[in-house]
Amino acid sequence: MTARWLISLDLPIEADSPAEAVERFWSYVDQLGPAELPVYVSPAGNELAMQAYLMNEQTNLDPEED
Repeated sequence: MTARWLISLDLPIEADSPAEAVERFWSYVDQLGPAELPVYVSPAGNELAMQAYLMNEQTNLDPEED
């Protein structure tokens, strides 16, 4: 059986309307790209196992763990 994964992307965006927020979101995604925009991956059903990735590489984004 193939594993199921949840992938999330979280950006705080300030905007005057939901439509403007969505427009800015896609603009940021397009500008930053996979080298600068982390995504968070976890096995479905185990969100506590979430790991951050940049490009295709797992990365540590927790400054307290440096």
